[in-house]
Amino acid sequence: MPVSPASDDIPSQVEDELRGTSFECDELSVLTGGNANFVFRGHLAKALPNGAHHVLIKHGEGYVSSNPSFKLPTSRCVIESESLKALGNLSPTQNKWCRVRTPELYQFNATTNTQIQEYLPGAIDLKTYVPRHYAPNTSPSKKAECLGTGKSLGQWLKNFHDWAVKPEQANLRDSATANAALQKLKHATYYVYLMQFVDKFPAILSDSRSIFKEVKAMADAELSDDATLQTVHGDFWTGNVLLPDRALSDSVITPMFVVDWEVVSLGVRVRDVAQMMAELYMHKIFKRIDAGAWLMKGFLAGYGGLDTNEAFRAAIHIGCHLVVIGGGVQGWGSPEDVERVVALGRDMITKGWQRDREWFTGSGVSCLFC
Repeated sequence: MPVSPASDDIPSQVEDELRGTSFECDELSVLTGGNANFVFRGHLAKALPNGAHHVLIKHGEGYVSSNPSFKLPTSRCVIESESLKALGNLSPTQNKWCRVRTPELYQFNATTNTQIQEYLPGAIDLKTYVPRHYAPNTSPSKKAECLGTGKSLGQWLKNFHDWAVKPEQANLRDSATANAALQKLKHATYYVYLMQFVDKFPAILSDSRSIFKEVKAMADAELSDDATLQTVHGDFWTGNVLLPDRALSDSVITPMFVVDWEVVSLGVRVRDVAQMMAELYMHKIFKRIDAGAWLMKGFLAGYGGLDTNEAFRAAIHIGCHLVVIGGGVQGWGSPEDVERVVALGRDMITKGWQRDREWFTGSGVSCLFC
């Protein structure tokens, strides 16, 4: 049985692997933000023909880098590399605020599960960007840039979803189909954990147990027939969108990268939409950062909106996100804030399941039905 390398050995192994190649590095810096893989910024010993002095290096093992006891198949690395190759043919979306695309994949070593990707200098993820660049009760002067940036991101996702179903992308669908393990893991994060959170917040959620069971059964059934599913990103949230750590301006187009394609799988499109909406919305409901709500509204408008059935389904998924992620991820707010958001998530699930459109008219996600 092969022995996995110790985490401390991996940087030197990566350096050794790249030595003598066009991606040889004279310095590796550990990058934070991801959990599954070992990610580095590499300073190249010699610049690439395109002038790049840095690359992003992503190395996968058969476990989660932050928790070696949690096993993950390395097939995810192959699937991500194949996805990025295909996505190189998807046109970026652009407006006067930003240009959205995926990073270029320079190289993938299937023996070591090491990817060399294009590096976006000075970038942070969108989750970090929002509270860093926008204050609570955000100035209305920032609304246009938030709506415009969100719109470009939404247009990109819509273009990806439509492009991925074309016959020419059959190989990408094959990769997505092969990623059943991570599809199930992501599904469990929402709909298995949802049931567990009833016991974590009994005072808030115990009366909703029966509805949650029905919701879980519906979500389980959605994934039961591959023929009804489409290729999705699978983890489309603010942590997987990168942009430079600087203020937006309509005089300089900001580059944005959509990253982390190892969860690409067969799924339901609206879950991609709802996950991003939920993460943006949490900046508003936890931190009172209006920019989060504006980005969310621009994102949905850019996607082109949803029909009524999709809107109710999105509402349910947003509600699940508020319960499971809002109630489970540290750092969003005080215990009282968390309980308030969990209760809001409960209401969104319930009202979405009951198809109570009037309730959503007065909610912070009324744009679902615009």
